[in-house]
Amino acid sequence: MNDKELAQKIIQLSGGKDNIKKAIHCITRLRFNLKDESKANSKAIDDLEGVLGTRYQNGQFQIIIGNNVKNVYIQVAKILNLDIEEIKEDNNDAEKPEENKEKRNIISSILDVIASSFQPILPAIIGAGMMKGILAILTVSGWVSGESGTYQILNIVADSAFYFLPFLLAVSVARKFDVNEYLGIVVAGALMYPTILDVAKAGGAEPLYFLSIPVPIVNYSSSVFPIILSIIIMSYVYKAIDKFIPKPVKLVFTPTLTLLITIPFVLAFIAPIGTYLGNYLAIGVNWLFENAGLFAGLLLGIFNPFIVMTGMHYGLFPIIIQNFGTLGYDSGYMVVNLVTNVAQAGAVLAVALRTKNKELKSIGISSGISALLGITEPAMFGVNLKLKKPLYAAMISGGITGAAVVALGLKNYGFVTPGLVALPTYVSPDGSSKNLLIAVLGVLISFIIAFTLTWIMGFKDIDKRKKDN
Repeated sequence: MNDKELAQKIIQLSGGKDNIKKAIHCITRLRFNLKDESKANSKAIDDLEGVLGTRYQNGQFQIIIGNNVKNVYIQVAKILNLDIEEIKEDNNDAEKPEENKEKRNIISSILDVIASSFQPILPAIIGAGMMKGILAILTVSGWVSGESGTYQILNIVADSAFYFLPFLLAVSVARKFDVNEYLGIVVAGALMYPTILDVAKAGGAEPLYFLSIPVPIVNYSSSVFPIILSIIIMSYVYKAIDKFIPKPVKLVFTPTLTLLITIPFVLAFIAPIGTYLGNYLAIGVNWLFENAGLFAGLLLGIFNPFIVMTGMHYGLFPIIIQNFGTLGYDSGYMVVNLVTNVAQAGAVLAVALRTKNKELKSIGISSGISALLGITEPAMFGVNLKLKKPLYAAMISGGITGAAVVALGLKNYGFVTPGLVALPTYVSPDGSSKNLLIAVLGVLISFIIAFTLTWIMGFKDIDKRKKDN
């Protein structure tokens, strides 16, 4: 079945074109917002060749494709006549907001906002994170001097996405909340304005005053929560104002009043609250890993597959970014995620070598390579979860090695998809080889344990299943 045929089948079994309100994709999944979820035949879609599984999550019907998701999405987009990512809403679909609110709890809503905010900007921060690792290698090896112009330029490449993160998030959050992204960029510009940043960097503690209201001086570079909360507030202000402004003057007065109301309110109240929220969350998580590292690494290593399956790992992204901005490294989730991803690879490659099912062998090899590079969903959904015992083996391995690397103080210095390609980001800026050695040993041991356990425990091999074409 080629990509076009698969796309046609998926749309047909999802209730047809008219049942799909919105269609987007992430790294491995098609994500549909359906008008009537009961019309989707998830069992039949599961059985399609090229589909690794389906699930309902955060109000979306998600079809797990794996590494080929982009090609399948292109065919979906052609069939649905999408301009970019979504179908234009039916004006008669007035019940949608209420329906979604009923189906989602507060935790799901928060995770959905964070996931939607970070997914579009991942290429930028992953590229910059990888550059940090490469720059560390160049510096430690002596190929580039820390005082040279070459170093300064490469450091700009590595640091700019993190330093100006509020601008990147402003665009993605504005799109999520259906408000003009350029207004969002202006709000980010207010947070990053030199008048505030220069004083904050100089250690100034005296606030500015706007109509006798104190405006705290805070360095918002590399921050996450302040801009997310600010754009959410701006979206509500914009929509409230837009309802009352006459159509002939909307273009002038709606954005003017939105910025006039939003920016002072954000600078005085919302952004500082977001800063304190991010700081204290990071402090709490870091305290947990510092004081109960062995136990925290063990639990996170065991249950990380389920954290990834449910999308809860996106909820940790703001804390990880906060750590990179304040500490320069992360010694919690990123290091555990590295060894758990490799454990999934070890388990699925053991399946690939042992199974007599040619199709399963092919899926196992391709998804194993993908997992080694940091993308584990094809391995988890396509093989390990279905066979169960390989998943158990990966969880045991992840728990053991997760506890070990946290206890040994492993640090990650760049936000890169946790896999073999991320190893350069474990090179310590001080030139020490200890951190990289721990990372390499953690990866090797995690792979070996998962592979060996899967081989010893075995699994019930499956007959070649016939796919509904």
